[in-house]
Amino acid sequence: MKSIFICAMADALRIASVDIRNGDHLFGPVEFFDYLPPTAHPLPYVPAYLQDYEFQPRFLKNFLRSDACKGIYRHCDYLVALPDDCTDLESNAIQDLCVSVGAKRPEMEYQAFLLSTDASYLAVTASKRAVCVTHVIAKKDETDRIFIPINELSEDALYSALTALDSEHILPVYTFGLPEEYDDLGTPVSTQVLVRNLAKLL
Repeated sequence: MKSIFICAMADALRIASVDIRNGDHLFGPVEFFDYLPPTAHPLPYVPAYLQDYEFQPRFLKNFLRSDACKGIYRHCDYLVALPDDCTDLESNAIQDLCVSVGAKRPEMEYQAFLLSTDASYLAVTASKRAVCVTHVIAKKDETDRIFIPINELSEDALYSALTALDSEHILPVYTFGLPEEYDDLGTPVSTQVLVRNLAKLL
């Protein structure tokens, strides 16, 4: 099954064409392309792909048709990894954006749930406006979560959030999207891991 994977980053949409076979097996290499809208970004805590929203479908269509994307086939299923602080309004806007460029049925999941297949772990993910620390437990919809505003981010703030969710520090910690200086707080996860784990949830 040919699909388009989209990972919503701070300002860019990281996009790849993926081939999922036998239910959840990702076939072949995955090459990512970053879509960054060609407009100014005057709003400090709003992702660029949600600014000037009425123009984004045209911008994104042109990007997907360009040589940079090597002719990604747009009319297929879309798999979307959402930032963990994404509001309902923002997730609906991202879904509508996908549909406007050819998505048949966007499947969306929050990034924290895609960092590992462990039964229980702490996920630390970053967006444009916040870092989210989440205690992920397999097959449990409700989670404990702590949000740290991006302008209050520090090693002490992250350590306090991790301790609040796991006082004995026994859970594995996985990170995604954090600045490199925080890599020692856990195991950094690549976007490719998110693709593979999202495929397994389908």
